[in-house]
Amino acid sequence: VVVSHANLMHNLEMIRRGFGIEVDNGAPPVSGVFWLPAYHDMGLIGGVLMPIYIGGTSYLIAPAAFLRRPLVWLQWLSRTGASISGAPNFAYDLCVEKTTPQTRSELDLSRWELAFCGAEPVSSNTLQRFAEAFAPAGFQPDAHYPCYGLAEATLMVTGGQRKAAPRVISLDREQLGKNQIIESSGPNAKTLVGCGRQLGNQEVKIVDPQTHQVCNGRTVGEIWVRGGSIARGYWNGASSEVFDAALQTGDGGFLRTGDLGFLDDGELFVTGGAERGAGENGDATDVF
Repeated sequence: VVVSHANLMHNLEMIRRGFGIEVDNGAPPVSGVFWLPAYHDMGLIGGVLMPIYIGGTSYLIAPAAFLRRPLVWLQWLSRTGASISGAPNFAYDLCVEKTTPQTRSELDLSRWELAFCGAEPVSSNTLQRFAEAFAPAGFQPDAHYPCYGLAEATLMVTGGQRKAAPRVISLDREQLGKNQIIESSGPNAKTLVGCGRQLGNQEVKIVDPQTHQVCNGRTVGEIWVRGGSIARGYWNGASSEVFDAALQTGDGGFLRTGDLGFLDDGELFVTGGAERGAGENGDATDVF
């Protein structure tokens, strides 16, 4: 994906606002701990460029070190008192599976204020298990910060409010398969986690991938995004139908993410992948 300097600056400012980071009020510099590889958008932009942008500190761990021993990530958070860190959904599960009540009790995660989660559909069960497992270490459930993004949009697209508990809804699985949003608490229910709202001046629309009409109400469609963070295209590849898609009305300049979802009261819920769009060529399954 061809990402311009302007794309980076736009997205870094969106992340700063979404994370609620203030840099001009005399507060001490923000610090974070990251093990994500620097060749990945989340690792490079979130773990390296964002700390530079805000004048903060980033403690970097080799990805292989985390995979060999997931506890090392949490130990560095405990040791440094860093307030921001995050990873894909699987990393939180791995930390629960590869630690014991004894090792958890030796940690201090009370200063971890923002634990972003992404790079795959966010699981409510994962968030709950992690919060319960590391409660003895001082981890607060409202530190969880589900968000959505993809490399074609530089990194971040939507995010919630800092120190606000993630929004979780249960839907009828059968109706969801028909692209209809019907809340249900029965045995056939599917639980989804909200990924926050559009940030900055970017637009997020839910569009029928076949007709290119904007979906009405709580209907599942393809997630389309337009704004300053949308990248220039693919390197030496066909890009226009993905990066410059137009609605049926002729309104253009949208990125087709290749992901399916819906908006509920302005909050984005990701449900799966579309048949066409950026997912065919790029990394559109990244849910930052």
